[in-house]
Amino acid sequence: MQESKNLKLFLSYSHLDEDSIHQFSKHLTPLRNNGLFSQWYDRKIVAGEDFRKSIDNNLLDADIICLFISANFLASDACMSEKTDALKLKGRKGVSVIPIILADCGWEDDPDISPLLALPTDGHAVSNFEDVNAAWNDVYKGLSSVMEKETAIRQLKICDQFTKSFLENTELLSKSHSQKDEILLQHIFVFPEVSEYNDLREFEKKKGSEKLLEDFSNHPKILIAGESHSGKTTLCKKFFTELRRKNFIPIYISDSVKNYHGKIENRISESFRDQYQDCAISLEDIDVDRVIPIVDDFHFAKNKERLIKALIPYKHQILIVDEIFGLNFQGESLISTFKHFEIEEFSPSLRDKLIRKWLHLTDASGKALPNKNSIYQNIDQTTELVNSALGKSLGSGIMPAYPFFVLMVINTYETFSKPLDQEITSQGYCYQALIYAYLTKQGVKNDDIDTYVNFLTELAFYQYQSRKHELPAHEFDAFIEQYKGKYNLPVAENTLLTNLRETNIFSSNGFNNYSFCYSYLFYFFVAKYLAEHLEDCQKIIHHIMNNLHKNDYAYIAVFLSHHSKNILVVEKIIEIASDLFEKFEPFTLTRDELGFFDKQTDVIVQAVLPKAHDLPEQVRKQDLKVQDQLEEQEEKEELEGEEEENEGEFDFELVKELRRTIKTVEVMGMMIKNRAGSLEKYKLESIFEEGMNAHLRVMQSFIELVKHEEAQDEVVEYILSRLSLIEKERGKNLDQDKLKAISRRIFWNTNFFILYSIINKIIHSLGSDKLTAIIETVCDKKGTPAAFLIKHGIFMWYKKNLQLDHITDGIKSDDFSEIAKNILRHRVADHCRIHSVSFKEKQKIENKLSIPSIKLLKVGDQEN
Repeated sequence: MQESKNLKLFLSYSHLDEDSIHQFSKHLTPLRNNGLFSQWYDRKIVAGEDFRKSIDNNLLDADIICLFISANFLASDACMSEKTDALKLKGRKGVSVIPIILADCGWEDDPDISPLLALPTDGHAVSNFEDVNAAWNDVYKGLSSVMEKETAIRQLKICDQFTKSFLENTELLSKSHSQKDEILLQHIFVFPEVSEYNDLREFEKKKGSEKLLEDFSNHPKILIAGESHSGKTTLCKKFFTELRRKNFIPIYISDSVKNYHGKIENRISESFRDQYQDCAISLEDIDVDRVIPIVDDFHFAKNKERLIKALIPYKHQILIVDEIFGLNFQGESLISTFKHFEIEEFSPSLRDKLIRKWLHLTDASGKALPNKNSIYQNIDQTTELVNSALGKSLGSGIMPAYPFFVLMVINTYETFSKPLDQEITSQGYCYQALIYAYLTKQGVKNDDIDTYVNFLTELAFYQYQSRKHELPAHEFDAFIEQYKGKYNLPVAENTLLTNLRETNIFSSNGFNNYSFCYSYLFYFFVAKYLAEHLEDCQKIIHHIMNNLHKNDYAYIAVFLSHHSKNILVVEKIIEIASDLFEKFEPFTLTRDELGFFDKQTDVIVQAVLPKAHDLPEQVRKQDLKVQDQLEEQEEKEELEGEEEENEGEFDFELVKELRRTIKTVEVMGMMIKNRAGSLEKYKLESIFEEGMNAHLRVMQSFIELVKHEEAQDEVVEYILSRLSLIEKERGKNLDQDKLKAISRRIFWNTNFFILYSIINKIIHSLGSDKLTAIIETVCDKKGTPAAFLIKHGIFMWYKKNLQLDHITDGIKSDDFSEIAKNILRHRVADHCRIHSVSFKEKQKIENKLSIPSIKLLKVGDQEN
């Protein structure tokens, strides 16, 4: 809590009672002269000031708000509005609100004022005193006591030891940054989003968890649920710090060992003494409305009802529980007065904030800052690493997108030294290091880790063969017996299983079914088993590789590439890729192929360079919002079961083949990115080329569908019928020729951006800053406009390298279709949107590539 020189009093009164204000001020002169407080009321507004704004600002800045109550006050809309604001501040900031009763009136019937401790003593009106000086002296003494207590509360300091050992402690991450000696929570904290639920445990909305502090007066009792490693305790730390800054007295309580045995009142008193130092005031002397117990791990409490009842005197309470309690306890009247929230995984926007905070940390002073595009390159590379590790490239994910996992991935990748004799990739080692960290933190000895890893490897494969996401108790017991028959178990069985549960690697649910806590653990160990038994498991591996359109198989294949660089795996995925859309040749984007499309360039939207005020940071934020929505939609579809992964999912063979292509190429891309320095060049070139060709064959198949005039006319007519219906419903009657022109424009622009999207997909699926030499070799060898686009798209995104002269010369080739040129112009314009490009460079781009710097539709007429 930051100390200030004196307290600030705000006086709220009716101007009809102004004489009383003068009397009040006169009697408080000794306290004011002692520097204990300064006061403000609206007569201090000087000429020219914004009257309302000045009142509002001083009200917000107040430590004590005095309401001078009379019939005049109660009849004043302005006074009653100030009263409402004062009570909101009492809830939000712990501001003291003191009613001073000037004259008899109906204040006791006001539900907001009557519960407050009024002055003079017992709420006797000043006007009822025989000696008015005695009345004001009573007010003086009462306010003096309030100020003394308020000053003592403001001067309460959080113990340095508590701050260092808990509030700012980042545990595993504290010494893990290459550029900073010690990482404190304030350096890296980002408020997570929480889902808000109603009394029926129905989802209402998502909000930033910082809003819970702002809305504290509306939700004085809150229950926050979250999974393991979701950041529940970290949020407690931040709430503690922020609430203290608001002049509340937060008290943190946790007891996962004794399960809250004993009186919680004693625990609160002990914690107050441990967490605050040089206390000039006892806990008993602090208004109970200012004290906020933060009860962590409440789900461990054996007697929850007793604990809740003991907390009743506290107006504000924060309970932290695990996700199981959050799901199963909804009907209990015990927590019916609590507003329920659940911590969400980090969205792309929040991951971006976290990544930026981590990357910008340094102890170096005076060091020259890198240029903006180098910063963007670092951010984009780290984001891709994180998204890849979380499994976002292939689906909704295999690892929770909580800060712990995001930062552990970055930290492990940056700082852990992988043993040279291991075949595992650097990213694969990130997963392995996480698993080792779980076990060592639980106290597992280094000599025993191999036993745990072997047990988990065998268990994962056993579960994979059972085709079940969970093992019933009898099957798990059967596995244990099978394992003990095959391997020596130097660790006691109960100890091994307890440690696996405590580390959240493996667990059992309420139905006594056993499973891995996170998907990535299951995939990691299944792939580890396959890598160690390649010869025996060839049939299984072939089945996995042939079904990469299914997420489970795609993830296992990626992890297999982490564990092994065996030629059999490489050859199999190349063989599979070469069979995808095998009836078609890879598309080249030449004039010969796109002559029919080039005739429509008059209706294609032109690329435009960003305006001077369109800053890259703003554009990136907008792009992240779109990514947030897309990721949320994908998760929603998965929850609703819209993406069932079985053969009956696909109504059309074409859809199945397209999904298989996308997933296969994603896996191929992850293989070569992970093995960029450990696979031979010819293997990297073969994987890249076959992956690129697979997508280009998809493009060719699409062009075959739209290149015939009959097909074009049919789709344009369909669009026209839909537009006509919409216009009719709106009560409009547009000219049919105009509608047909609009329909034609929609059709051709849709086709154009499908081609653009496929090129973009190739760039991001197969591109890497570590593979630019490989990519350049393959693309230059192919020598097609499509390969040219892909090469420069990868250079722009991964190397932040816009080779303008090379691009300008390249598109002069007779083979280059107008559509290919337009795709390239759009890629260059997109590059300029999200990177730092000087005005001079933009002028050069505009002149050489004919990309205008204002938005313009290149159409014959400007219909809507």
